[in-house]
Amino acid sequence: MKRVIVTGANGFVGKWLLKELGREGVQVTAVVRSRDADLSEIRCLAHVQVLFCDMAQLSRLPKMINGQYDTFYHLAWSGSTGDLRGDYGMQLENARWTCQAVEAAHAVGCTRFVGAGTLAELDVQAYVAQDGTKPAQTMNYGTAKIAAHYMSKAVCQAVGIQHVWAYLPNLYGEGNQTSNFVNFAAKTMLSGKEANFTSGEQLYDFVYISDAARALCLLGEKGRDGYSYYIGSNAAKKLKYFIMQIKDAVHPQIRLHLGAVPFCGVAQEPQVFDCKKLMEHTGYLPQVSFEEGIQRTVAWLRLQMEEQGSNHAEI
Repeated sequence: MKRVIVTGANGFVGKWLLKELGREGVQVTAVVRSRDADLSEIRCLAHVQVLFCDMAQLSRLPKMINGQYDTFYHLAWSGSTGDLRGDYGMQLENARWTCQAVEAAHAVGCTRFVGAGTLAELDVQAYVAQDGTKPAQTMNYGTAKIAAHYMSKAVCQAVGIQHVWAYLPNLYGEGNQTSNFVNFAAKTMLSGKEANFTSGEQLYDFVYISDAARALCLLGEKGRDGYSYYIGSNAAKKLKYFIMQIKDAVHPQIRLHLGAVPFCGVAQEPQVFDCKKLMEHTGYLPQVSFEEGIQRTVAWLRLQMEEQGSNHAEI
């Protein structure tokens, strides 16, 4: 890869991907929706040119840039966390914008489109498709990702460019402002609240953000046309193991209450977390263990919470 486009470039995954692409000498046009967005971490990157374009205006993107590109990373997605996952109108728009991103990629000469899927797609397929199930409305997010996955694949075939899809797992690390499980659990413990969780018997996989960014970079280079890849740590374990590691990183003496919360999710089979295909096709190898990554993440979260506390005290 020499020149790429990345939508959602100022998001958690996007910022780490930009840094990884820079290490590989790749020139990047970073597509950001709003001029009001925080660009402090990407404006300083010499290999990055920032372009403002709302997702609803993606059809205009080819007229806004110069030259040809080889790869298009589509990371932008509205309503990827919280209750907005249940907003079916917003989620359907995301699927439409993904298809428009493919058309924009084709118009600027890209030969490859890399889409950002999610493990939630596999949760939907394992649960919602079964007779008699009662899915939560937030599963609209995973359902829309499935639609975006399959429809963008068909559009790629129609316009003649390669399609690669990445199932992003439970990501964590410095810079993650979402309420994902790692952040929720760590902040709960850091704030001194009751550490109540499910029994934690279900399998989980957590991947440090730098490993995920490296995997995405490799998929842009070596991912095979028409393939989808789960980006994993190659070390899936029962959730209670990860909860224990988070506790030890915060304070080993914290009392955990495993089983205090009923489990209402989807327990995935071990093969779901297999990233053998990604490793064989691209040479990907996860480098940051959860034990190491959670230490870094908890240190960052502790600092963030201390700074927020200081700011509130000054008001």
